[in-house]
Amino acid sequence: MGERLGNFVGVAPAAPLLSNSEDQFRRLYNRESFQFNHQLSGNPLFALPALIAYAKRMATRPEIVYWSNGKVKVGDGWSGAEGHRLTLLDTISDIANNDSQVLFKRMELDPEYGPLIRSVISKLFETVGPQLQQDVIVARGTLLIASPHRITAYHIDSDTNFLFQVTGDKTISVFNHADRTLVSHQELEQYYSGNINGAAFKQARLQDGHAYDLRAGTGVHIPCMAPHWAQNGDNLSVALSVNFDLKSVVQLGRIYRLNHRLRRLGFAPSAPGASVWRDRFKLAVADGLAAPRRLLGRKG
Repeated sequence: MGERLGNFVGVAPAAPLLSNSEDQFRRLYNRESFQFNHQLSGNPLFALPALIAYAKRMATRPEIVYWSNGKVKVGDGWSGAEGHRLTLLDTISDIANNDSQVLFKRMELDPEYGPLIRSVISKLFETVGPQLQQDVIVARGTLLIASPHRITAYHIDSDTNFLFQVTGDKTISVFNHADRTLVSHQELEQYYSGNINGAAFKQARLQDGHAYDLRAGTGVHIPCMAPHWAQNGDNLSVALSVNFDLKSVVQLGRIYRLNHRLRRLGFAPSAPGASVWRDRFKLAVADGLAAPRRLLGRKG
């Protein structure tokens, strides 16, 4: 599984963590979204006092903390209008009332939270099996804390995701990741070329998602590039997102980035998967284009 995953190998999983059958995880992983049950709720590490204490430790680490204040609509994307910018501590201390969202990234590396997060990652490795183990590059844990009724705008992610609802409830709508009438190849080219809002929200397709009503103790699997959006219920929401970056998706992204460049030059490139030899040729070209940058990076 590679050096970057060495810390997760052999970590004793929290038992029992997942209540669903291994078969469901292995059969549907990265093919379809599905709901599952878990045993993370009630852990004091996810209670608000502990999260405020963690925020105080992370206040000087902007690279691993993101927060947003003010109302967000489904179609706003990650650049939606924000309200008055609060400090991190003000945001999380009054998050039950201030219509905000906080994301703590790379939780698996934290001395206090890391052992638990790594045990969850280890259990997912074990449960999903070789199709995840042989494809994964790195695993990450992100904690999401959000106000009652707060919306997470429609978006896609290039990683595969297991979202554990720990406190409160939310409704999350997950769309078919393979539907190119919903997210076109051109939109994916935009996304992989750096536009995080490349997958445009389409109001007319709002009802096409599968709506999961999550409560504390349930979760949902979101395949790579499956569009999704969420709205919290009446209470504070705390959720753990476990994400896996995959070799296969990184290769796909390299082809989409090259296709984006070709399209800007006036070509009409074939989509990934349309031709095996074209995909191989594009990956070779992408390697050739990246080689000078790698060489310059070594000399810098």
